[in-house]
Amino acid sequence: MTCLLQRAALAAWLLSLPLAAAAEERICGTRWLDQHRASFPAPAAKAVGASQELGPIEVGTQRAFYVRTEPVLKLATCRYKGTHCYIFVEESQWDIIAAQPDVDKLGALFDAATPADPGRGVFEIAVHAFGEPTDEDGDPRIFILILDIPDERVAGYFDGELYERARPELRRDTIYLDANKLAFSAYLAHASLAHEFQHLIHWGRDADEERWIDEGLSGYAEELVGFPEADPSMVPSFLADPSRNLTHWTFESASYGKTYLFASFLAERYGPGLIRQIVAEPRNGILGIDDSFKSQNWVENYAGAWRLWIAANYAVGYEALRGRRAAAVAAPEVPFAALAGEIGGQWGAANVVIRSEGDVVVDFAGADEEDYAVWVYAMRDQRGELIAMDLSVDNTGQVQAAHVDSATVIVGRASPTGGDFALAARYFTPTVVAMQAEERAGASDLAPAYPNPANSAVSLPFGLAREADVELAIYNVLGQRMALLVAERLGAGQHLAHWRGELAASGAYWAVLKVGGETRTRRLMLVR
Repeated sequence: MTCLLQRAALAAWLLSLPLAAAAEERICGTRWLDQHRASFPAPAAKAVGASQELGPIEVGTQRAFYVRTEPVLKLATCRYKGTHCYIFVEESQWDIIAAQPDVDKLGALFDAATPADPGRGVFEIAVHAFGEPTDEDGDPRIFILILDIPDERVAGYFDGELYERARPELRRDTIYLDANKLAFSAYLAHASLAHEFQHLIHWGRDADEERWIDEGLSGYAEELVGFPEADPSMVPSFLADPSRNLTHWTFESASYGKTYLFASFLAERYGPGLIRQIVAEPRNGILGIDDSFKSQNWVENYAGAWRLWIAANYAVGYEALRGRRAAAVAAPEVPFAALAGEIGGQWGAANVVIRSEGDVVVDFAGADEEDYAVWVYAMRDQRGELIAMDLSVDNTGQVQAAHVDSATVIVGRASPTGGDFALAARYFTPTVVAMQAEERAGASDLAPAYPNPANSAVSLPFGLAREADVELAIYNVLGQRMALLVAERLGAGQHLAHWRGELAASGAYWAVLKVGGETRTRRLMLVR
């Protein structure tokens, strides 16, 4: 009762604060620890006030823990023992901040059920997505230590340095979570549990991975278990400025947003096998992604995936965007010449929207001997067509788009230099060949499925030229329908369906899209 009264009083005090003061800035504790490690006091060799217990761990067992921010070992008591974890609570936080219901809920989340899957906990989902965790302490359970973290921006962290401790009993596979966040910001604390568990798994397989990849996958881990965007500012802050270098990571919200979106895009487009391979791949950064694609037999590399990603951020979309898109600047009315643009960072992008209607030709000119990716996204009757611009050796190119309502130029910069570019646009008169191509583009289409071959889930993008009754189904080679994915009336535009073929055997299948009198098919392969 005392704990509940104290927490109620603290909650009332927080509600009395001005809104600006109550807003939280969230940073990854693992990176925060790396940044400030040298400023913390040297750790002592033993705890104060009690001796280390030996023997099996049960609820009520006390242990001393190495905490990098403190000069002495911290005493904590086991308050939960589950299938995959122990939860210990620092003595100073028990029945003051952290209470048994908080601990039990956290344990159930890790062991048994998540918002994303009531049949699987964080442990099982993360292991399936990223691989088995390290087991440095010889105990299959993960230690979760609830304590007071001194920086209020930090909800949790993983500390690989603890494996360097001289005393073997201190080298525990541990995730640290803040007691205040667990009690008063449960969504954030629960997301951080998945976030830091990915760091623990990744450390065990590739301890020196580049930060932008490790952080992106930890953001993706939050999405996987049902706590996406625990920091609600991270994705909007990146989409507001897509020129940021994807591979340059800082503590800014936009860095979390861009790397999370890229990791989620990779998983959706290329499948979970690629994500597991990236975690396991000993090479780091871009080279690690390139080698992971090779290991998964994809005719793709980082640069190719990045080019598709910058287009998807504005034009095509993917699930993590949830209908949002990257910002664009408006061009003058057509015709215009030599409109100057700039992309701030390597692996960044800029979007320029041309709102003039009609038959428009777009010209692009970039800096010599630099590397760009350029797309034109043409809108017609609420349906988009994404066109890749072929660039010459001097970085010039052109795209003609007939009968458009608007056209957006998506420019990406793949080189360390060369962020400047120029655009021009004018009207043109379509030829008979161009008009026939436009008519073909107006037909409904079933795009290539991905991943294909697949070992489980398959994504099936399709486009509709106009509102129509749609049926999309999966058939085996005998013509038997295995799954009905879509059977409804849909509007014009791009759509995405998913087939989760867990119960289907290895072999060939057909995706069949029926729209009015039209039928489109795609061959799929499942490989177990």
